[in-house]
Amino acid sequence: MEQADRYLIALEGGGTRSQAALMDYSGRVVRMSQSSEVNTNFVAYEAARQAVWSAVKELLQAAGIAPGQVGHLVSALVGPRFGTEVFGELLPEAEYIYYSEKDVIFARSGIFQPHGVALVAATGATAWGVRADDGRQVAIGGWGALLGDEGSAYAAGLLGLRAAVRSFEGRDPTPTCIVDALCQHFGLTRDTFHVGLVQLAYQKPLSRAEIGGLAPLVTKLAEQGDELAGRITAKVADDLASLALHAARRLFDPQEVFQVAASDGLLKAGEVILSPLRQGLGAEFPQAELILGTEEPAVALGKLALFGLST
Repeated sequence: MEQADRYLIALEGGGTRSQAALMDYSGRVVRMSQSSEVNTNFVAYEAARQAVWSAVKELLQAAGIAPGQVGHLVSALVGPRFGTEVFGELLPEAEYIYYSEKDVIFARSGIFQPHGVALVAATGATAWGVRADDGRQVAIGGWGALLGDEGSAYAAGLLGLRAAVRSFEGRDPTPTCIVDALCQHFGLTRDTFHVGLVQLAYQKPLSRAEIGGLAPLVTKLAEQGDELAGRITAKVADDLASLALHAARRLFDPQEVFQVAASDGLLKAGEVILSPLRQGLGAEFPQAELILGTEEPAVALGKLALFGLST
């Protein structure tokens, strides 16, 4: 079969969702699909397997691509590695290539041969350092919600919930609209706030992704001048910056030139989150270049694989 008639599927996912991209070997995106989370620290193996299988099957059906036309399945999943035991019947001709979450973060900034720091600020938060010259690497963070995830969307959402409770009871007199914002978000009133929030937290219960999904609520209030939300956002931003700076300190000298690739949802808040990172880099590593990754994760992964196949 000619290369022009063959395709690559890139599959990326973590603790919030999974994403798949069908691409041709020129890098053109034919179709994309999305499914549920795959991080087996938080979901069952079978649920993760079903999520990625469904995403790939949806791509094939929607694009009208025959299974034998897929030459490579490239995956970067936080947790599991799936191969022929999952996709053998769907993709009988595919070769399998595996990358890590770190590789995707660099690739989202267009960096396929990294020398620097990768920073992810999603439901969780992790920083990686990579030296291209001597091969040294380091990972900072990535401990999950119970043990870490400082500087993450989850941390911002959880701090927002706890601050709202203190504000509601009058234990924190700081002026804020966070209780009213949460009431609107969850469909509660001040009369039902206590019982309703407790039920949501423990009986539903609120998932990591749902708590992380409250981060935009907190950062938006901070941008509007809400004092309590501003305090929360400042802490989360400082924690995120400290991850990246600690990774940089482990591998790089202050005057070295390197890149810091940062991406994912929390960074969409803009300078309220990015400012401590910019200031910290400028003060300690003035030659470092901060690059915000905007490419869709699965598409970036596919382009990384194509780069690797061509070199």
